[in-house]
Amino acid sequence: MACGSVPGGELVGAAFWRAALPAGLGLALLSQIALAAPARLQSRPAQAPSFARACTIALPETPPLFAGKPAEPAASGEDEADDDSDDEEDEDEDDEDPPERGLVLPGAATCLSITGTVSAGIQRDSFRASRNGPPPPSSATSFPISAAFRIATSHELASGLRVGTAFGFTMYGPVNGTSETTIDEATILVGPWTFGLDTSRFAFWTGDEFIFSTRVPSRTVGLIALELPLTESWTATLAVEDPALGNASVTAPVQTGRRIPDTIGRLVYEQGGWTVHAAFALREIPGTPSRFGRAGILGATYEGEAFGKSWSLTAQLAGAIDGAPYLGSQLDARIVNRVLVATDATRGFSTVVSGRLEWTDELASNLYLSRYWLEVPLANQVRGEIRIDRFAANLVWTPVEGLKLGIENSIAWAKIALTGREIAAGLAGRQISTQLFIERSF
Repeated sequence: MACGSVPGGELVGAAFWRAALPAGLGLALLSQIALAAPARLQSRPAQAPSFARACTIALPETPPLFAGKPAEPAASGEDEADDDSDDEEDEDEDDEDPPERGLVLPGAATCLSITGTVSAGIQRDSFRASRNGPPPPSSATSFPISAAFRIATSHELASGLRVGTAFGFTMYGPVNGTSETTIDEATILVGPWTFGLDTSRFAFWTGDEFIFSTRVPSRTVGLIALELPLTESWTATLAVEDPALGNASVTAPVQTGRRIPDTIGRLVYEQGGWTVHAAFALREIPGTPSRFGRAGILGATYEGEAFGKSWSLTAQLAGAIDGAPYLGSQLDARIVNRVLVATDATRGFSTVVSGRLEWTDELASNLYLSRYWLEVPLANQVRGEIRIDRFAANLVWTPVEGLKLGIENSIAWAKIALTGREIAAGLAGRQISTQLFIERSF
């Protein structure tokens, strides 16, 4: 036996290695499992970012009832003529008002548009009373301000039917310490049908080119209207209207106890530079016995060019028997509403001539002349009469799109001969108004 050796040592060492080897392999395997990278999940496809996109508020379109035959394809020798006609059509489209633009929000399928107009100015009014009227108010300077907002939507269903909505209101600055807010529009459009509050389908000339008119509430009524294109140029409208639901009660007396709403029939022709509007209205006058008032209107506008300048001319004539709310402008109606009552028997007419001339792309002038005449046969008087004549002109500068500055002047002569009726100061006589204004649209 060698020196330093231990008896049985070889046996002990062999036993040690037989026990340690499996343990070491187990620890190595566990360490590899612990340090191994986790299994990768299946990658998902990258999603494109979602943004709002531009769109156009499109009105519901109904095919004409009496559509003409489709044009036959032109021969090769007529290609040049077709190109010329296409160019003319493009020019006509450029002359039309641009479409109302909006946005389609992410995750939605409805086009949404929000527009508005803010107007401010300084106005000077002077009065002269009629001979038999009350003393006139003193000359006054005011700072009129108004803000109008409109929200419109348009959505096309899978069936192809287009549905639209519109809501608009105007806030008017304080007059004699009192502010006013009016709803100008609240409609739902389903195909050719319109439901809600909107401008009367009887109206034609609204005076939108004049700042005085835009600061007076429009004749908004509750209505159900059906608009049907007859041909490419002719459109017929049938509507039932309730003036008690809108702003019409502000500018005209509204009868109580009515059983049926007003009925309006309208026919519009649009071709080339012409727009012709003819309408008839029938309304119930409650009483014992009840009677029906009627009104008719004929208006036309022509737009053209002369010596490189664009111009337009509008003429309108309306007549009514027991239908005073359908006569005159909103300025006239506000005066008449303060001296008439809903049961008055009336007959009369109103007429307007209005023109516009665009001197340059930025500078334009407008003017109009109107007359309102109403006969009111009251008891204990030979003849009652209301007559209002107006003349207005303005000069408007539009340096950029959506910004308008101008000066406007108007003269009104009012004669009110109604025995036994109280006439407020400033209604009868002459009023001269001058206004500097600035208007911003968005």
